[in-house]
Amino acid sequence: MFFLKHYWCLAFFILLNTNNLYSQECNFILFGTIKDANSKEVLPGASIKLIGAKQQTITEVDGHYHLESLCNQLYTIEISFIGFDTKTQKVNINGKTELNINLFPNPKALNEVVITREKIKETTVQTRSVLSGMDLEQTKGLSLGEALKKIPGLSSLQTGPSISKPAIHGMHSNRVLIYNAGVRQEGQQWGAEHAPEIDPLIANQIIVLKGASAVAYGSDAIAGVILVEPQALSFGTGTRGAINLIAGTNNRQGLANLNLENAGLKSNNWAYRAYFTSQVAGNSKTPNYYLKNTGYNQVNGAFLLGYQKNKLSTELYASTFNSNLGVFSGAQIGSTLDLQNSIDGIRPIPRADFSYEIGRPYQSVTHNIIKFKSFYSLNPKSKLALQYSFQQNNREEFDQVRGAADKSYQLRFELSTHNLDFHLEHKIGENIAGKIGTNTIVQQNFYDGRFLVPFFNSIAPGVYVIEKYTKKNFQIEAGLRYDYKYMKARLRENPRVQTSPEITPEFNFSQVSASLGANYQLNSALLANATISKGWRPPSINELFSYGTHQGSGTFEVGDKNLTQESAYNFAAGIKKEQGIFTFDVSGYYNLMNNYIYLKPGKELVLTVRGAYPSFNYVQVDARFSGIDFSAAAPLIKNTNLLAKYSTVRAYDRNTGTHLEFIPSDKYSLDAIWNIPGKGKIRETTLDFGVSHTARQSRVLQTQDYSPTPPAYTLFSFDARTNVYINKRPIGFSLTALNLTNKVYRDYLNRFRYYADDVGRNFILRVQIPI
Repeated sequence: MFFLKHYWCLAFFILLNTNNLYSQECNFILFGTIKDANSKEVLPGASIKLIGAKQQTITEVDGHYHLESLCNQLYTIEISFIGFDTKTQKVNINGKTELNINLFPNPKALNEVVITREKIKETTVQTRSVLSGMDLEQTKGLSLGEALKKIPGLSSLQTGPSISKPAIHGMHSNRVLIYNAGVRQEGQQWGAEHAPEIDPLIANQIIVLKGASAVAYGSDAIAGVILVEPQALSFGTGTRGAINLIAGTNNRQGLANLNLENAGLKSNNWAYRAYFTSQVAGNSKTPNYYLKNTGYNQVNGAFLLGYQKNKLSTELYASTFNSNLGVFSGAQIGSTLDLQNSIDGIRPIPRADFSYEIGRPYQSVTHNIIKFKSFYSLNPKSKLALQYSFQQNNREEFDQVRGAADKSYQLRFELSTHNLDFHLEHKIGENIAGKIGTNTIVQQNFYDGRFLVPFFNSIAPGVYVIEKYTKKNFQIEAGLRYDYKYMKARLRENPRVQTSPEITPEFNFSQVSASLGANYQLNSALLANATISKGWRPPSINELFSYGTHQGSGTFEVGDKNLTQESAYNFAAGIKKEQGIFTFDVSGYYNLMNNYIYLKPGKELVLTVRGAYPSFNYVQVDARFSGIDFSAAAPLIKNTNLLAKYSTVRAYDRNTGTHLEFIPSDKYSLDAIWNIPGKGKIRETTLDFGVSHTARQSRVLQTQDYSPTPPAYTLFSFDARTNVYINKRPIGFSLTALNLTNKVYRDYLNRFRYYADDVGRNFILRVQIPI
């Protein structure tokens, strides 16, 4: 530990005190930001070309761009963006050169601007992180929850190796809203083993908004919002696409993905994109043994069709997600004595070899979405937007019971959701812009088989207004929203007895959400922001009525129908530097939660006809969450950069002073990234050596859980990626090694840490072939 502490001190000392990059001929960098000359808003997706040098790039979501491997000479650069005048400018490259460009809107092309920027607009004053570009490429083949762990402040609540769901600042499930291609994802979010039914390969970027975001996205968004966004459609650009092939060694995963757009279309008014993914994986392996029945398979697809003409743009989106997930057999135990022995590490893990076979217990999940979205430009300063979506989530759970037929489930859920959103985006003068809108969610849940949660119907309308004022380097945004939710359940008074009288309890919840935030551009590189917000969340159906075994997580859960709605009061502030040699992003938050609902470990093990399980109860406390997220990057030696990250969360019961269970512990990471200039048919190669340290969650008392929190652990990783031109096509290759030293460890946020170690070494090979 002495070495580790000094190791981190040395790493951060080097990171914070390195000011010079060693460069050589044709190893210079051009970087900068592209903005709207009038509004000063950044322009993501703008094109930057070096005339005659055959180099080009596009700006990221923050408007930033960079071009590498440039020589000490005069270049001509061309900057273009749909709806804006193209700008050509000469720039003399001498070392690391910064060039910021302002583009002027072209009034004749304003309708095109509406089309290409029709996605849901994010609150720019809010703390946000973006996973895109090479960082996103490195996560291909991982689940959404695992991919987002690259962002400080995000963690993953796991149920074994195949089920993972994202958590923001220690909060997850219904407190984290996920938007899938602009649609609020609605599934059985309850339960640790109910991961988001989303294929991350559809995403061109994943945006994370941290903190209460209820004004823009509705109630429930107490922890934040995750936006999984496909690339905007391109009209009249010809055929494009790619084939992605991915293989993993630990569970012998195989994945094939195809995306294709605009093939055969000659009209500039129409565009489309299609995705298809097929994936199969077998039993995962810890450093010492296989985890029986942890294989899974997926078949997913999506189709996006767009039409644009004059002032109208319309989009149709459809997707399907289909997965079978094996549930670790070691979590299914016959008696309370055997279960306690397993938790204490006495009972050995069931012996298993590698297999792709998925046996009982397992889950079969299907999620289908249809979305229709349309924009109409009333004038250059306002437009109307209408979006309707329907999604259906089906989940079947096959328990490990004697005499069960191969295809007979023991529990089935069917959740149907209609969502209608209508809003007006407007601009008043040169400084004020905003949005006024309303949206309504209608849901119906059906179940069949053993009881876990009841039938229910719900309707949740809401109205909101958001206004933003911009003046030079200052921006302030205010929002106000009112939401109402009505829910009616139907169940037996005693769910375990079929002759028990039927009851139909009704619930009414309503509350106001509000936010106030500001940005201040201190200089061309530094941006400071602060927000204060109030959000709320009604209790979900499982928190009110859950009673029974969650076979997937190996738990027995008990709800409480007397729970009331949560209220959150959040303050967050941060400062970031995104330009120059040294960059950083640091933010802090302080969140007071009234009536916070969470799943608390019970006092006793429960024996059911399906086996023995640890019991958990939904309880309500007044809580306090606070923490810091930090990341920084700086050069070390020539062509090499250091990237450091740190995140910490503190969550306490305000009445007892006890730290809450299942909150992530402190995490540190350091990456050394070496960029090797290209030569011949091999373009730039990047090598990434990483180390991450997860501290022990020492603030949770041993009496608060069934077993002590696991020890701290340190994991090493490696990533290499390059592009090789074959037949004039850039074929992308990458190799990632996770848990490189095959470390034996258990993660505190893995519900199966009671029974088994986490997975061992895993090599992931990726090949991308452009079409």
